[in-house]
Amino acid sequence: MTDLAVVTQDPRFGGGALTQVHAFLRGAEQLGRRPDVLHPPYLPLADSVSQLLRAGQIAAAARDARSVWVVAAAASYGYPAARSGRPYAAWVGTSLDDEWRARRSGLPLVRRLALAANAPLLRRLERTVLRGAHRIYATSPASRGTLAEAAGLPAERIGILRIPVDVDELRPEADERWLARLERPTVVFVGRGDDPRKNVRLLLAAWPAIRASVPGARLRLIGRPPGTPLPAGAETAGYVPSVADAVRTASLFVLPSLQEGFGIVVAEALACGVPVVVTPSGGPEELVTESGGGLVLPDFAPASLAEAVVALLGNQTRLLELRHSGRAYVEAQHAPTPFREQLAAIFAELGDA
Repeated sequence: MTDLAVVTQDPRFGGGALTQVHAFLRGAEQLGRRPDVLHPPYLPLADSVSQLLRAGQIAAAARDARSVWVVAAAASYGYPAARSGRPYAAWVGTSLDDEWRARRSGLPLVRRLALAANAPLLRRLERTVLRGAHRIYATSPASRGTLAEAAGLPAERIGILRIPVDVDELRPEADERWLARLERPTVVFVGRGDDPRKNVRLLLAAWPAIRASVPGARLRLIGRPPGTPLPAGAETAGYVPSVADAVRTASLFVLPSLQEGFGIVVAEALACGVPVVVTPSGGPEELVTESGGGLVLPDFAPASLAEAVVALLGNQTRLLELRHSGRAYVEAQHAPTPFREQLAAIFAELGDA
């Protein structure tokens, strides 16, 4: 018999979705559980069909498990758990509509048409999974609100299980060394630069004004490149062996996303002691506000972003305050130990320990 069936999305999604799944698997294993990952293949133009075709097979595997969890970026991927007839819990990143609103306009025509065709069924699957779960957990207060709306449930029915980060690997360098880098500051972005939801075009639009005020500044884009010309002083690093090494040497981290359920890269930057500037995009603004580790922009205007970045780069005292506050918050709230303790309490409450 399978000990713990974890129903999720295709791991090829990568990014924060994969980080969330890996965090759950590590936590469960450390608590003595033996998770088995079950997922349908991802077909970008026929996602709903893929989920339905594999639902029966995955449901049969989940039916024989001691316990079942849905751990996914979107609840619709958990449909096999609902179909299995077994009690299950769900830890979900965000709602489909919330993510689609931020991404739809930037997609190619073929993808927009596919989204329109798949959306009605995927929404029904999402609602079925959320309403059928014995317990639902979101990754942030922002994602809790969107999940409650998608499910038609009171927000109080949804708990919050924060995604942990490795605070030992993501450790800041010495203050003296970090401050010395401010003579030629580096601003860093991490993510899929070609994803319209990540909104890298805002950062690129603001960069000439930042560079004009701070001539020695450099912009480094880590991850998939945006596929558009870059302004002077900007470079793409692609995928790097260690995100921690690339981020901890930055003077400032910017995430200009239109929407994020949580924003794992923000938590990672804060853990590295790097102050953060984010847009009002959901999870990241809550992380920054609660941690005191950066600034939340009032809007999505390039001028607002440029003004915030220039002001921070010119204020060492303020940067140090943000640096220490952000690191302390992540150590207290997002380290693996408190996550594992919360997960253990949830397992015990569900009779799943």
